[in-house]
Amino acid sequence: MKLIIGLGNPGREYKKTRHNMGRRLAEFLVEKEGRKFRRLKSLEAHVAEMSWENAPSVVHAYVETYMNLSGKRIRPLFDHYEVSDLQDLLIVVDDIALPFGKMRLRAGGSAGGHNGLASIEEAFQSAEYPRLRLGIGIQHEEHPERSAGTGTYEPMRDYVLSEFSSAEEKDMTAFLERGAESCQRWASGPFEKAVQWVNSAKS
Repeated sequence: MKLIIGLGNPGREYKKTRHNMGRRLAEFLVEKEGRKFRRLKSLEAHVAEMSWENAPSVVHAYVETYMNLSGKRIRPLFDHYEVSDLQDLLIVVDDIALPFGKMRLRAGGSAGGHNGLASIEEAFQSAEYPRLRLGIGIQHEEHPERSAGTGTYEPMRDYVLSEFSSAEEKDMTAFLERGAESCQRWASGPFEKAVQWVNSAKS
């Protein structure tokens, strides 16, 4: 059993924000495969089960909680499906340190200031789980927010909770397609080949 979880925030107001990129990919992938999510009320999670070549049992999910509480819902879901190894859990998450369209697959590592990853690390008492990082555009003093047009800088929180620019949305489908392929390659293995494909891909 392998479990792929897209991180995000609940509520329509967050649906297309940068911080919701993980959940957005989960929804795109399930729709692309012609499946639908079903709600597990007791776990406050939405899941869709499918199989791929060399990966006969894969569950895609997102949970009904805010980003900084992700671990409190993901750990029970992990236990519910009796996933035996943290290496069979893939967390799909937005990454502000990567330009839009870039992806990185890692076997583990630090939360890097991401509240969702920090919550998961706390719940599992480990940072050794795979994560697919999806670039949402770099935002700091050297990179003013592109859509603002004022030359001023947005606070980090405002930036990650903002929506993508129209230019980024035009490229979104291609980005999501590559993200879906990345998830499939991770699930089908081997991990090293998936990493090579994902991390060497040109955006």
